[in-house]
Amino acid sequence: MRLKIGFLCGLLLVFRSFPALAGNAADSLARQLRLDEVEVVAERTSTPATSYLYECAITRKEIAALPVQNVADILKYIPGVDVRARGASGAQADISVRGGTFDQVVILLNGVNLTDAQTGHYSLNMPLSVDLIDRIEISKTGVINIITARAYEANRWSAKGRLTTGMNTLVNPALTYSWHKDAFYLNTSAEYCRSDGYYAPTPSPKEQVALNNSDLRLVNIYLQTDYKGLELQAAAQYKDAGAGMFYGFGSQDQFDATRTAFGSARYKHAWGAWGLEANASYRANYDRYEWHRGQRLYGNFHFAQNATAMVKGTYTSRFGTTTLGVELRNENIHSTNIGDTVNPDGQVPNVAGFPLSDVRVLDLVKGKNRLNINYFAEQSFAWKQLTADLFLTGSWNTMFGHHAAGNARIAYRYAALSSVYLTASRTLRLPTFTDLYYNAGNQLGNRELRPEKAWTLALGTDYRKLFSDASRLSVHAEGFYRWGRDIIDWVYVPDDLKRPFHAQNLPHVNGAGAEAAIGYGRDKWLRKAEISYAYTWLDLDVDKSGSRYLDYLSHKLVFRLEHDIWRFRQATLGAAWTLTWQKREGQYNTAEGSVADYQPVLLLDGQLFWEYAGVKVAVDCTNMTNRHYYDYGGILQPGAWAKLTLSFCLAN
Repeated sequence: MRLKIGFLCGLLLVFRSFPALAGNAADSLARQLRLDEVEVVAERTSTPATSYLYECAITRKEIAALPVQNVADILKYIPGVDVRARGASGAQADISVRGGTFDQVVILLNGVNLTDAQTGHYSLNMPLSVDLIDRIEISKTGVINIITARAYEANRWSAKGRLTTGMNTLVNPALTYSWHKDAFYLNTSAEYCRSDGYYAPTPSPKEQVALNNSDLRLVNIYLQTDYKGLELQAAAQYKDAGAGMFYGFGSQDQFDATRTAFGSARYKHAWGAWGLEANASYRANYDRYEWHRGQRLYGNFHFAQNATAMVKGTYTSRFGTTTLGVELRNENIHSTNIGDTVNPDGQVPNVAGFPLSDVRVLDLVKGKNRLNINYFAEQSFAWKQLTADLFLTGSWNTMFGHHAAGNARIAYRYAALSSVYLTASRTLRLPTFTDLYYNAGNQLGNRELRPEKAWTLALGTDYRKLFSDASRLSVHAEGFYRWGRDIIDWVYVPDDLKRPFHAQNLPHVNGAGAEAAIGYGRDKWLRKAEISYAYTWLDLDVDKSGSRYLDYLSHKLVFRLEHDIWRFRQATLGAAWTLTWQKREGQYNTAEGSVADYQPVLLLDGQLFWEYAGVKVAVDCTNMTNRHYYDYGGILQPGAWAKLTLSFCLAN
């Protein structure tokens, strides 16, 4: 069973050879299948979390030791993952992997695709409390699957409560509840977050004005049920955020409001060697952005919807498992500056009085719609210590015609829980609606864009050793090379004085890199000590190319230490520390109008906690040394931020 988990988790590494598939429904579907298989296996085993591939998962226990309040906070500690926040406390964050861009990552929740077809800026609008997360499966080629915790034992329930308060008048209460009764289970969570902004050291006068406009109000509601193979999910998020200088330095009082809702239904059934799965999902995201807060004259209004339906069948024989399936995915958007709008200057039309309601504004524009039909086949093989997998998919899109993709993987298990593997794949990504049609501010979309394509080879190994039930060692290493073609980027065009950033295809962007990690842990005293390093290289001169989004992380070093300080019976006093060093390529424009190089930054985060009988009191502090640094253009990042968290867990 452990071998099966390791093999299935390893499949995640191959499917997205290039993190450029957020718009390709066929590719995202196949990744969904693989991730879902990992989830199913994990439900039926007591294998410890350390049996997973190092880069595939971060577990609930590990998350509890981190100073985090949202998914973006968790992901920033993962090697090879680049998290660039425009605001704090989950206001907005972009995720990229191994030198890619934020539009090249697929976000899944229990296998359901939540990637935003308008722009990757909103893919992390995740209506879920971190307290309900069991683990996050991470493929370093660009798939992130958040998996909720379940009460696996029948006739059990658990309830959790958390209250986080801290500097900048942060208030973040959350409640979660899980219940398993015979063939029925229920998961639900509700969360509220409020902050008046964030503090940063030594800001300029313009930056200080923007910091005063970095407040946040957020509400998350989530519900999940399962009964005899029928799983339902429903969730909604309400978010208002002071946007400071998110999208330009000409205004320090920008504002962004988003409303996100999604629902899904999935049914699974098996008859001996045969299996059937069908699922359908719907996601809607509404966004209202204002260049000056409270003034809609220069605002953007968007309403994007994704609807997906899929069916697949499987057959298991002595030769392995055969899978055949088809998926339909429809994406559409109504927007005041994306598509065939009536206001090409990005201004809200003034018809029959001003201001108009958001609904009437969106009624005044023509939307854009595209349909993707995907079909796929997969065959897996296993013989002694050797496993192999072959996946082929075809996709037809109403805008971009037909494309094909696929991957192959072969792995050899040279020791218990340890293997070496080789992968090869061909992948693609369709342009987002923003890439194609955005026409406002300093950006101009390009309707002639071509889909991105990439070929990747990767070679890696994972070694795990369980010395005892309480002592374990894990080692991981992987190298990759990627050939990228027609990569989509926003490039500076100095001749265009009105909209100088244009969406363009870069003909060739090749990349290479390597990752290594070693970790050791025990259940007591030294809970975990691990160090990881990720290196990425692109054959692109970021400064000379005029690239806006390919200023990638070339180096990322993370050291984690979790340990006990004092134990007495059931009470524990402990601490957790994370030291992160990273170096970013490229330059950025400052709020004062100059150009500066990104500087390497060393950040220290810590947590001191006390636990007793299901109650935990934790004091967290991020950026403990109060570093002044920039990670996304000229947006000043938060300084030292202390928080106090009180939490409890009740269970029968």
